[in-house]
Amino acid sequence: MKKLFTLMLALAIGFGLKAQCPLTQAVDFTATDCHGTEVHLFDILDGGQAVLIDFFYTTCGPCQQATPKVVESYYAMGCNMHDVYYMEITCRSTDTDEVCQNWCQTYGVEYPTISGPAGGVTICNQYGISQYPTVILIMPDHQIVIQDLWPISNAQTIISALEQHGIQQHDCNAPSYDPQVTISVDQIMETEVTATFTPNADCASYNYLLATESEVQQWLMMMGMELPDYLHTYGFPAEEMLSHTFTELEPNTEYMIYAVPADPDGNLGVVVQVPVTTTPGGGSDIIPDFTGTDINGNEIHLYDILDAGQAVFINFFLFGDEYSETPMPDIVDAYRLYGCNQHDVFFMEISPNGHDSECQAWVERYGVQYPTISRDGGGNDIAQSIPVGFYPTLMLVRPDHTFAMRDIYPPTLEYIIDAMNGEGYEQYPCLEETLTFSADIIELPYAYGAEITVYNNTSEDAIIHSIQESNEYNFCLITFLIDGNEYLCPDDLEITLPRGESLSMFMACDMVGKNDSEYIEDLVTVSSNLPDASFTVMVEHAWSVDENEASITLFPNPANDFVTLKGEDLGMVRVYNALGQKVDEFEATGELNINTAGYGNGVYVVKAGEKAMRFVVKH
Repeated sequence: MKKLFTLMLALAIGFGLKAQCPLTQAVDFTATDCHGTEVHLFDILDGGQAVLIDFFYTTCGPCQQATPKVVESYYAMGCNMHDVYYMEITCRSTDTDEVCQNWCQTYGVEYPTISGPAGGVTICNQYGISQYPTVILIMPDHQIVIQDLWPISNAQTIISALEQHGIQQHDCNAPSYDPQVTISVDQIMETEVTATFTPNADCASYNYLLATESEVQQWLMMMGMELPDYLHTYGFPAEEMLSHTFTELEPNTEYMIYAVPADPDGNLGVVVQVPVTTTPGGGSDIIPDFTGTDINGNEIHLYDILDAGQAVFINFFLFGDEYSETPMPDIVDAYRLYGCNQHDVFFMEISPNGHDSECQAWVERYGVQYPTISRDGGGNDIAQSIPVGFYPTLMLVRPDHTFAMRDIYPPTLEYIIDAMNGEGYEQYPCLEETLTFSADIIELPYAYGAEITVYNNTSEDAIIHSIQESNEYNFCLITFLIDGNEYLCPDDLEITLPRGESLSMFMACDMVGKNDSEYIEDLVTVSSNLPDASFTVMVEHAWSVDENEASITLFPNPANDFVTLKGEDLGMVRVYNALGQKVDEFEATGELNINTAGYGNGVYVVKAGEKAMRFVVKH
């Protein structure tokens, strides 16, 4: 009788001391469940969800009794779409994928089930599981906070245990959200940092702040809070995209920008952290060099322009900012007053936030003809390298790389002129002998005879597929000479015009019964395959000048290694590129040979006195 009592006591103690997972820190694993879905433990945890794992095997009686209760709690806790993610893992090699699929169908298991051959045996050994079922709970910080949830009397047993660790119940039919907020740093200065916060569609609100990491750690210790809760409680609140300037910072100090998003149910998402370091104190008198690409694909190199002898005027603006919009008419007027980038001063504008498409709309709205560098072309990097703190900022830089004015304020035409006068820069008229078209169809004007050059400004090759005369002029016969081949009003061309190159045409019109001096407008149409093409068109009216009038001739055109300019008393001769930059200057009399070997391919303007002519360099 004593032996029987001892045996019964031993059995009771054995059942009461059910083994638990011996680990307190999760071990990572990747496995494929019985339905072919890959499960990576740390990806789930690092995504912010806790993980409940039910270790079982299919022929285990207690497992068969516990599983319906686990399934019921799975539905109560949100079906893996919210705070906690359920999975089950079998330790038996005989529990194949097919066996596990039957198990799932029998007990209504919808969460991942990892079979023994698919990794279950290995994972059970890693976690030291010896008794079944063993249900554990792993928190997002990888800590195992429940090493064995037993006994499982009902689903509420599991629900209550999870709630004790801050895991809330959710409706499975409720939408699943993934709130996110991105941070882009717009400007870094000595004592200020400007950043833009952009929430996604699932983000109903967010909170943000900037501080040093040591400050944040101190605050967390004082308040006894985790970082997400602290940010949500004490950060700046916001809902829509906004730009914020943090002020009164220390120079040359590393800070962290924090943001935590929340979904419509108030659940917090993943904290975003972006490090920034304020610039050292004391500004330099020398502007740093930069290279950017404008919205038309042209490379703009600051020191190249300055070293060529031109001062540079830069308008730093924010797209969509009313304060940046106000001075635009005055800046465009100043550009025209000072010679359209062809004389003492080269104008450009730079935006750290506007992309190419937005800046293109800006250019069209205000009639900007000088280079515009957007965020896509390096505008944000340039603004930070100088640095620029407020918008708009109008800068004037001397050819020796020093600042003449760091900020022309207020940004009005009067103050711009005062700044130019202070540096001795004179006003000049603009040279406007070329026409720029931004369309796939160009209507070209010309007189009795004309030579037309079409230059492709677009960022890709264009195919000229049609050149036609206007039908209303049935008295006119037109001959086109293209690359040495003669065409009579061709309308089925397939001529490729590469980016940065040009096509020259000579047209002669037999105007029966018409006065030879009559001028005909919009007579010829050139079409390409690009709906957003941009062409520069140069028109030379061969018979528009009186033969008795002294004239200047230029040849060959297109040019390769040289171009010759002939005329009486040429005087000062200047050469400008397509951006309006002066690239050469000469003093000449009756004939001048200009070495173009070092010129890049493209359109150039040569000006001698009041006469301006265009030519194309094509190597």
